[in-house]
Order: sequence, then structure tokens, then C-alpha cells
Amino acid sequence: MKNFLLKLWKDDDGAEMVEWAIVVGLVVLAAIGGYALLGTKVAQTVSKVATTLPSS
Repeated sequence: MKNFLLKLWKDDDGAEMVEWAIVVGLVVLAAIGGYALLGTKVAQTVSKVATTLPSS
């Protein structure tokens, strides 16, 4: 039992996957926050540009 627990304690194969999951989660939260803060301003700017460009 002691050997099993020591092996389990030293095994870090899944740690990298957890770290990447945390990074992806933080990027998603940052993207959602940025969209929430800037979404309407970006939409207004795109709309303004679209109306000033000549249609062909």
C-alpha cells in the first residue's frame, strides 16, 4: 500500500493536461470579458464603416 501511494504521489502525467485546461479556461474568460466590454463599440464601429463605404 505504501508503494502504491508513493507511486501515485510521484506520478504527474495528468498534471500537464490540467494546466492546459486552466489556461484554456482563462483565455475563454478573457475573451468573454473582452467581448462584454467592447462588443457594442466594435459593432457600432463596424456599422459606421459599413455605411460610409460605397456599395458596388
